[in-house]
Amino acid sequence: MSSATLKAYTTQKALKTVVENFRKPRQLFMYHPIQFEINGTFPTTKTALFSKNVNGTTYWMANMTNVYERDRQILTHDGKFREEDFLAVFDEFCKQNGLFVGSNTPSTVAERCYTQAIEKYMKKNKIEAQVNNKSSHFFAMNESQMFKYRHYEDGSLPDGYSINVPESVDDVSQILGSSVAPNAKLVEEKLRRFPSLCVRKGDELAGFISSETHGALAHLHVFDSHRGKNLGEKLEIGAAKMAIENGIRPCKFIDTTNEFFLEKAKKSKMMDVVESNGTPLVFDQNVYSPASNYGAYQ
Repeated sequence: MSSATLKAYTTQKALKTVVENFRKPRQLFMYHPIQFEINGTFPTTKTALFSKNVNGTTYWMANMTNVYERDRQILTHDGKFREEDFLAVFDEFCKQNGLFVGSNTPSTVAERCYTQAIEKYMKKNKIEAQVNNKSSHFFAMNESQMFKYRHYEDGSLPDGYSINVPESVDDVSQILGSSVAPNAKLVEEKLRRFPSLCVRKGDELAGFISSETHGALAHLHVFDSHRGKNLGEKLEIGAAKMAIENGIRPCKFIDTTNEFFLEKAKKSKMMDVVESNGTPLVFDQNVYSPASNYGAYQ
C-alpha cells in the first residue's frame, strides 16, 4: 500500500518536522542541505523535499535549485529498498520537478541501487542521455571522533606556513585554476559560507580545502611544491573542526578508484566508512546530459 501522492516539504517549518530523521551516517548528505535550508546558510540554494511511503518504506527525494549551478537531486529511503516501488515514486518526483522534460536532466546523489534503477527507468521511457558518473565511498565522523577533533590540537605548522580562511580574489582565482568545473561565483559563495581553509607560505597559497553544498568536505588540494609536509591532514582537521563548530557532522566522499586515499582514510581513523552489513556502500554522483536524440519522454 502507498500514500495517495507525494508529500512536499517546501517551507522551513515543514522541513524542521523531518530533518532529525536524517542524522544517520548514510543520510548525512540529505541532512545537511535540509539544515542549511532551515538556517538560511546558502541563500542561493532552495531545497524542497518530497516523500512517499510504499509498502512500509519511505522514499525521500530532495530537489536543490541553485542560481549558480544545475539543480541537484538527493535520494534516500527508510526501510527496505524495492526497485519497483522506488521507480513509481521517482516517476512522480520527475513529473513534479520537470525532470527528463526538454533539456532538464537530473544530477543525482544516491546509493548505487538508485542509479541502477534510474537506468531502467530511462530505458523503459525511451530516454537517451549521457551520464557522467562518479562513484564513491562515504566517510563520516562518529560521536567519539567528533569529541576528539572538536578539542584536537594538531601541533605547529612547518616554518613559514599559516592556515586561515580564504580571503582574497587571488585565493579564489588560484582555487578556480585547480577546479574541474570552474564557476567563479559558486566557488566564492562556497568558500564564504561553508567550512573552507587555505594554507599559505608567507603570501603564497600552498593548498586549500572547501565543502560541497550537500555538506561534505571536498576539493582538498596541496600544490606540488608544498607536498610532503603533512599540510593536507592539517587542512582536513581544521576544516572538520570548523564543520563541528557550525553544526555539521564532518563527512567526505572518496572515489572508489582512489585506492591510495581510501586506505589512507581508513588508517587515519578520523572518520568511519559508511557500511551496510559490513560492506562499504557505494554512492553515485551522476550528472545526466541530453543526448542528440533526447526528448522522447514527456
